[in-house]
Amino acid sequence: MPQNTVADRDFPVVDFGAHLVTSVPDSMKALDDIIGPIHRDPVKTIERYEAAGIDRLVLSQPPFMGHDDVEETAAANDELLEIIEEHEQLYGLAALPVGAGGDAAAEELERCLDAGYHGGALETTSHGIKLSDEEVRSVFDVASREGAPLLVHPKIDDSLHPDVLDDKYRLNAIFGREAALSESIFEMIHMGILDDYPDLDLVFHHLGGNIASMLGRVHLHHDIGRWPGQEHIKPYDEFKQQLEERVYVDSSGFFGYHAPVRTALEELPSSQVVFGTDAPYEGRSSDELNRFATVVTDVASETDAAAVLGGNTLDLLANVDE
Repeated sequence: MPQNTVADRDFPVVDFGAHLVTSVPDSMKALDDIIGPIHRDPVKTIERYEAAGIDRLVLSQPPFMGHDDVEETAAANDELLEIIEEHEQLYGLAALPVGAGGDAAAEELERCLDAGYHGGALETTSHGIKLSDEEVRSVFDVASREGAPLLVHPKIDDSLHPDVLDDKYRLNAIFGREAALSESIFEMIHMGILDDYPDLDLVFHHLGGNIASMLGRVHLHHDIGRWPGQEHIKPYDEFKQQLEERVYVDSSGFFGYHAPVRTALEELPSSQVVFGTDAPYEGRSSDELNRFATVVTDVASETDAAAVLGGNTLDLLANVDE
């Protein structure tokens, strides 16, 4: 059992980036064999989190985010909601079948929020439909109206074009997913979608692709007048302002390393960072989960750590009175 270095605090620790699946697709069978019960069993999952000093979990199901089968996604959402309702430590983000079209995904989000879900989850790209496409705006309409956050998850198998990076060396997993997340942030800002939806709360997985660590590079290339052909983008100062004010990132993706989390909190207000572990895919033991939490207390002030580890998530979630 880990040394519980987040125990001495008067706020709940809430993992926004936790996962649990109600049905394991064939593509994940091998991983399911490695991960074991924490992949599917809520009781085992809660026990592991309690041993790590983490109080609550916000659960989502990556296999169904962006699915093109509305009925299968709805069934998975209903099964997960039953689990959530049985355990007070659990919240849920409904998987949105964006692959079946934006209207279908919006209807499923509204149905799930009415049933008690606390937000939604979708991918950067789902069956060719990008987060920034016009088709997804019906989802944004519902999320904005209901005050529900949306987790933006990278497309798992080929975040970029499959000819760009494969997983021979897990290059898609290491670089492709992060590039896709950062690209999605760029599009949402530069295309003016965040301007059109002032009440939309998007939480990008994996520290937004570790975007904070790339801001020097972004500044260099978004410094209007330094390079030709930039008429279609916002100047860097405007980009950075919207990044700081409108984009949320969760702290998962980098295996509890200090540098990425520290840099995110240097470049972004603590109000825009939420705690996440990407368990059971990333953090798979109580020791690892505990490290994910303690890295926040290591690099942040007590006030900022309280916001990141729990306060920000509780403020974001719909259907929560706290």
